[in-house]
Amino acid sequence: MIDLKRSSFFLPTTKFRELAILLAVLHDSEISQQEIAEQSGLSGAMVNGYVKTLRKDGIVEMLERNRRDKEYHLTAAGKSRLMNLLMNCSAEIVQLYSQARQEIITKLLGHLNGNGSHRVVLFGGADTAQLVCSALESFSHVEIVAIVDNNKGKWGQVIGSQMIQDPALLEEIEFDSVVISSFARQDEIYESIRSLESQNVKLIKLASL
Repeated sequence: MIDLKRSSFFLPTTKFRELAILLAVLHDSEISQQEIAEQSGLSGAMVNGYVKTLRKDGIVEMLERNRRDKEYHLTAAGKSRLMNLLMNCSAEIVQLYSQARQEIITKLLGHLNGNGSHRVVLFGGADTAQLVCSALESFSHVEIVAIVDNNKGKWGQVIGSQMIQDPALLEEIEFDSVVISSFARQDEIYESIRSLESQNVKLIKLASL
């Protein structure tokens, strides 16, 4: 289920609130307005106002089983409206992803530009690692040889064509650069591998580019 209330960057526009409410109704027809408010991160009064409008516009229908219990369902028009909102939202997300990818490519260009092949390790298996992997595909001379993370819970997960592994792997493989793809722990990670610089390994903090 899409959890829109976890977003920290999308402004709570009218369309955003409507999408959150329609998703909540889609996944639970017996949901109460209070539960819709909790799931969407909106106030009860705001949900009540939106639901009234959505019912008036034929987007949502309400079935009253008794004075306390109500069911909410998306009408055919409601399902069509939900799909339209999801497609528009997805288009904006893809656009933001593309812009972020291009920004990373631009920032890395000065660090990874060269004629010979370049072997890179990503340190940090967070969501940003997926974005960095995608950006590095633009460099024909760059090869991602490993992705490592201190979190044992991430070992074995796959990003791109690489499986996240124990940082101890760094002692067994050859590489030219380490891109620290974790924002939250970049300084901590840098200090833990700082000695690699004496071995002519370039350490690149993604958040500091």
